Amino acid sequence: MFRHLGKRNTAGVIAVVVAVVAGASAYAYTASVGVSAHNAGAGSATISGYTVSGPTNYTFSADGTTIVGVNFDLDGAATDVAAAISAAAPVHNDWVDCGAAVGVSNSVTCDFSGRPIANANGLKLSVAAVSTGTVTIAP
Repeated sequence: MFRHLGKRNTAGVIAVVVAVVAGASAYAYTASVGVSAHNAGAGSATISGYTVSGPTNYTFSADGTTIVGVNFDLDGAATDVAAAISAAAPVHNDWVDCGAAVGVSNSVTCDFSGRPIANANGLKLSVAAVSTGTVTIAP
């Protein structure tokens, strides 16, 4: 009769030990997950504009009725430039991506041949440029 209780006690002790080990292992596993240090914050900086300097050169179609390109220099380096030629304030579809301002003179070349501008509508050159990142014109 006592032998039966001994086996039962041993089985119970083993079950408790297994449960404790499993619980401690699970805790140790979850406790080892960490978050690396990182930065977050907000700040401000002055936004200054660019000056478009000359020469500003326009390229016209072979028949001379449309503007198909423009070249100009900026007074500073730009990672991306967009330009629009329009009769009034430009709308989204007036803008073309010109790429970066390059070289010592920060020269920019814009190609409008995919959507030539009629001479009558070529009244205003608008330029958007950024010193880092890309120019995005909202629709």
